[in-house]
Parts: sequence; C-alpha cells; structure tokens
Amino acid sequence: MKVFDYIVVGQGIAGTVLAFQLRLKGKHVFVIDKHRDSTSSKIAPGTYNPMVLKRFTPCWKVEEQLSSLYHFIESFEESFNTIIHKPLRLWRKFASIQEQNLWLEKSNHNRLIPFMNSSFISNPHKDINADFGFGEVKKSGWVDFSLLISKFKEKLEHDGCFLDEEFDYNSMLIRQNIVKYKSISAQKIVFCEGHRLTQNPFFNYLPLIPTKGELITVKLEGLKVQELIKSKITLLPLGNDIYKVGATFNWDDKDELCSVKAKQELLAKLKELVHVNPVVIKQHAGLRPTVKDRRALLGAHPNYDNIIVFNGLGTRGLLISPYLALQLIQFMEQGVDLDPEVDIKRYKNQMSC
Repeated sequence: MKVFDYIVVGQGIAGTVLAFQLRLKGKHVFVIDKHRDSTSSKIAPGTYNPMVLKRFTPCWKVEEQLSSLYHFIESFEESFNTIIHKPLRLWRKFASIQEQNLWLEKSNHNRLIPFMNSSFISNPHKDINADFGFGEVKKSGWVDFSLLISKFKEKLEHDGCFLDEEFDYNSMLIRQNIVKYKSISAQKIVFCEGHRLTQNPFFNYLPLIPTKGELITVKLEGLKVQELIKSKITLLPLGNDIYKVGATFNWDDKDELCSVKAKQELLAKLKELVHVNPVVIKQHAGLRPTVKDRRALLGAHPNYDNIIVFNGLGTRGLLISPYLALQLIQFMEQGVDLDPEVDIKRYKNQMSC
C-alpha cells in the first residue's frame, strides 16, 4: 500500500494552494473534497489588493504576502501552461473631501508609497457617480479561482490523487507516525475545510465563524468600465459589459442559499454607483471562514502532531494563502515555529478536553 506524505482535506483556495506548494517540493499529496458549486472559494470574485481600504492602511505582512502570491501564480501558470492572473487598476471611490485629504496624507507614508498613487483621479466615466473622484491602489489584481481550482483538480484526478466525497471522520485512524483514511495512508493530514471546520471533531473548539456572503453577476450595457472599483460595493469588470458586484456580510444566516434581501441590498448600492440599469444574470452565496481576531488558524492538534489545520483565511484568502502555506510547510517539514498571531496555540485554553 502506498503511503502518501500528506492527505489534504478540502480543495478550496487554502487546500489548493497548500497541496500545489507541497507537490512543488516533491511531496506526495492526496486530496479529498466533495465537489460543490457554492463554496466560498469558487464564488469569490478572486480579487486582491494590498490595503485595508476602509482605513487606508497596509494589510498584515503585505510585502511578504505579495511576494509569495506572485511566486505562486508564476509557478502555477508555468506548471499548467495557462493564464490565471490579470493585474487590475483598483480605484477607491472617495465619499468626501475629508477622505481625499486622508488619502493624500497616508499616501506620503513610506510604508504606503508602493501601494498608493498620491494623485487623485477625476471621474472619467459619465455613468459612474463619483463627484470626489478616486484614489488608485497599486499592485492589485484578479485571479480566476474557478480555473485555478478546476485545473488542479483535473491534475490530481489524472494522477490518482483525488477523492470526491464528504470526509467521514469515523473512517479515520490515528497512529503515532501514520494517519489512515479508509484505504489511504499518509504521514500527516491537513484539514482545509473552510466553514465546515465547525463540524470537525478535532478542531471544532477553534472560534471560526461562518460568515455568509452574497454577490451578483450583472450586465451593465454600455458602461465600459475596465477598472476594479471599490465603493460601498466592489465592481469587477469581466468583459463584454458583464460585472460581478459584491459582496454582502451576514453573520446570522448559516445557509448557502441566495436571498432576496441580499440581492436587493447589492442592487441598491449599485444604483448609488452607476447610472445604468442592471440586468441580473446570476446570484451566488457562500460562507466565509472568518475568525474573531481576524487572523488565520494554523497548527497541529494539541494531542496529535500529525493532524494539522489550515483555515480561517476570511475575505483575503487569495492574498494570504500562498504566504501562510509556505509557513505551514516549514512548520510541518522542519519544525519551524509558526507566527504566534496565526498559531492555534493562542486558543489552547478553549479546548474542552
């Protein structure tokens, strides 16, 4: 019987990035994931930017994250001979003169100069409502999540390293140096299950909060916007007058069903931004894996060092996952300590047993 180095449970953005990075390093990886169209990774817009745009501040460890993301994209595109990445100009709409002044002040900070264009952009689009113009965020872009995940799944299936089924925790056996799942054996198992971590008996003590998000795909005929625009909503151009509009945040609903309320909310905010009547093509809903302290969840189970978690990437899974995947691999392969801000040891006192 072949013994893999790793079993990875879940093939959203976290599981895909981790499994790909492990295979690049010559590791034998088996992935288990139940195909669903409504996972947060598959419906996410796939955009990234280096800033927290509410406060005009840089993201956590943004330089390291961007470097790891670019390396991951380059490696993936080379491995699969396909293009998954498109740089985008991101325009943050100003709501007031006060926001313009704050932008000007922040854009002169040394840490933010690489990410913020200090010059304001006057609104060039007659059908966009932006009286105070825009500020441009540099080093932003888009990744085709659907293509990324599907291409990698096809490769795993071709190599006989993929199982399309719901993971059954009762079928898992744990030994000191081996983990068995049915007929599959590995040295370690890594759970990358997104919001389904709440049902995982090994890690359900962690404070992961499933947060519902919905977005819509619309046609805005004649709008001709090519920039990624951020206001109360995000407007992502897909080409041919088609745009993604999102996303909502709902901390109460825990289902993955599209709601009329969310659709109305998005259309109302879109109406504030554009003067073109939208035609709704599709609506999408999913649950984001968020954490109360806004930091990811990485590390080994307190009682089993070969049972690992990689989760809690929230709304920035694309940007943060390549960097954290490399940190996790160093932890698993070389015993390098994880950053305390993402290490699940910070929640060890919450275990009931």
